[in-house]
Amino acid sequence: MRVKYPDGATNRSAAQARLSSLHQAVAAAARDQGQTGGWADQDDEVLRNQGRASAGTGRAIAGKVVPALPGLTDRLDAQGSRILDVGTGIAALALALAEAFPRAEVVGIDVMERVLGLAREDLAEAGTEASGRVTLRHADVVDVAEQAAYDLVWLPAPFLAEAALTQAMPRLAEALKPGAWVVVGTNPAATAPLRRAVADWHAVRNGGNAYDADRMTKTLTAYGLRNVRQFPTVPGGPVLVAAQRIGGDS
Repeated sequence: MRVKYPDGATNRSAAQARLSSLHQAVAAAARDQGQTGGWADQDDEVLRNQGRASAGTGRAIAGKVVPALPGLTDRLDAQGSRILDVGTGIAALALALAEAFPRAEVVGIDVMERVLGLAREDLAEAGTEASGRVTLRHADVVDVAEQAAYDLVWLPAPFLAEAALTQAMPRLAEALKPGAWVVVGTNPAATAPLRRAVADWHAVRNGGNAYDADRMTKTLTAYGLRNVRQFPTVPGGPVLVAAQRIGGDS
């Protein structure tokens, strides 16, 4: 099932993400010249731009995706509901979800301690009730070991190397409560062979993976998740893929 939901917030997020991608392209060129410049070496401005883009994604998830997924709105409206934000960055997406679902606790994990420092600063500056429901952890997604712990898991798949993504997927499936949902940000499927090859090379070159929306759909099904749905964003932009862990009230 494909649902289209272009809106102003999504378009702004896409523009900010493209700006961040340009910075990353410059960093990649620097690496080709024998210089440093990996994601961890980006300056605070780049990290914050990427985070601002993710805030728009969080609002789109809350306003467009969650209501389209059976049972999820009721789950997140319940006291004690929990959301996992993988690769939380500056926690802008985590905060957006906490604001949208005032009874939910949001856990944000990231492998970069420096970006978590920026997140702590931003949450403290926000000083809101919602920011107080965001918990930050210095953790790798491949080490997630919680069982049936979350009502919603957000995974920005393009940022993970393929080996890490392969390790993380079964763990995240197990971290879902029965009836809960995972929403995965993916690249759109490229139909032309040359365009697909270039997109795959670019993704891997920047430390990500070659998964697109269609491959992610098959992968989620392979791990036992069902009711898979695709949500295109802007033309040529990311596709959000949602899947449910069967059980409970699903």
